[in-house]
Amino acid sequence: MLKQFSDKRIWLSVPLGITAAIALTQLINIIGLFNVFPKYSEEVQPRMFMLPLETGIVLYGVITPVIEETIFRWMFFGRLKIYMATAAAAIGSSIIFGIYHGNLIQFIYASLFGLILCFVYWRFDGVAASMLTHGAANIASYVTALVPFFKFMGTLRGQIISCLVCMILMFFIIRYMYDTRPADRSEVKKYIFPQK
Repeated sequence: MLKQFSDKRIWLSVPLGITAAIALTQLINIIGLFNVFPKYSEEVQPRMFMLPLETGIVLYGVITPVIEETIFRWMFFGRLKIYMATAAAAIGSSIIFGIYHGNLIQFIYASLFGLILCFVYWRFDGVAASMLTHGAANIASYVTALVPFFKFMGTLRGQIISCLVCMILMFFIIRYMYDTRPADRSEVKKYIFPQK
């Protein structure tokens, strides 16, 4: 796991996690899923954000990513990609990750975010990078929900602007990560198509 840190580009996992969390949350806001499923806002969100800021950062930014990435990326995705195409393994493990979160809003968010986490795991060939991405995303979600400075993101204009800016940044980070992965391009066939 520590060998992943020899590639300094692993630290791009942090801004990727932050931009992914903001973009996906704002997309769900713009679509209006919180209005369609008001129980989520009334019951689930208050439980998630009832902890003090410091405790929430440790729980959601460190403990949760270590546990969930070990289970969903290292165990599920890592094993599935041995038996099927990497893309299929990413989709399958991401859907399982979404189901695990227990409600439709988090299913959509976690499934899409799971695909990003699988890409990061694949790019850096291990779970440390996906833990960084996941931790950064959870901290960003927690802080933006609790810190008054981010209130502008609750307006429709703020949601659209922050969603678009974060999606553009995500695109460039993912593109850079993809373009700078190990130079042996023969691996692409191995990762996209099932191994024989």
